[in-house]
Amino acid sequence: MPSNTLRLLCALALTSWASASPAALPRQLTYRDSGNYQFNPTSRNLAVYYGKAQNTDSPSLYDLCTNSNVDMIVMGFVRQLNGPTALPSFGFTRYCKTPATVTDKTRVSCPDMAANITFCQSMGKKVLISLGGSVSNLTLDSVSDAHEAASILWNVFGAGANSTALRPFGNVAIDGFDFDFESGADTTYMDTLASSLQSYFRSSSPERYISAAPLCANNTILPYGLYANANFVWPRFYNAKACCFGSKGFNKSVSTWYNYLNSINSDLGPTYPRVY
Repeated sequence: MPSNTLRLLCALALTSWASASPAALPRQLTYRDSGNYQFNPTSRNLAVYYGKAQNTDSPSLYDLCTNSNVDMIVMGFVRQLNGPTALPSFGFTRYCKTPATVTDKTRVSCPDMAANITFCQSMGKKVLISLGGSVSNLTLDSVSDAHEAASILWNVFGAGANSTALRPFGNVAIDGFDFDFESGADTTYMDTLASSLQSYFRSSSPERYISAAPLCANNTILPYGLYANANFVWPRFYNAKACCFGSKGFNKSVSTWYNYLNSINSDLGPTYPRVY
């Protein structure tokens, strides 16, 4: 498990989760020439979360992707799966449209977001969708449920062959999935879900990724097998007094996470998971 310099500082992580504002980026980051930019999954990368914000205006995906310091944008959140014949419930519907002739509110179209995702990808940036969030209903009751969930996510948001009526971004496919579950969430079989998604990833190109955002104080909220299928792990060093950046327990928590992830026998090879 290679180590990267920790770049999601406590205040940055909180701001990114809430508003994904480029203005919140640390001052020590230097400008990069985006004209020659190519994403390198084994390099030092900066990920920001993007989604609904209660108290601030969110920039567009376009704005984020023109920021030369941003490497990955994680859109939040998919909160519930509604079976193979309806769209999952997700938190970025404010940027989408519901067809007037469709009564099922889970079936929406997001052409503007699709165009922005395409632009981001043309700039070399990676766009992931996060599962979970502070409130979600993504409980999986069996291995079979996990495989079905992977199929739904792949066909709705990935490079699957689902009907475009059930694809909010049309033919545009995102670059992977993030696992972000709060304390108390049931994450049983999430390792099977991650493994199944990686199987889909291997069947297509370009390369796609899985990330995980566990609580810094608890490395057991996500099952071991999920970390074995994760490309990136960014513990949330915020909203936790025991391990928040700047607290007495921060350095110990970083060491604990490094040692734990270093012990992971990754299914993706020796370069993963990478910790941020």
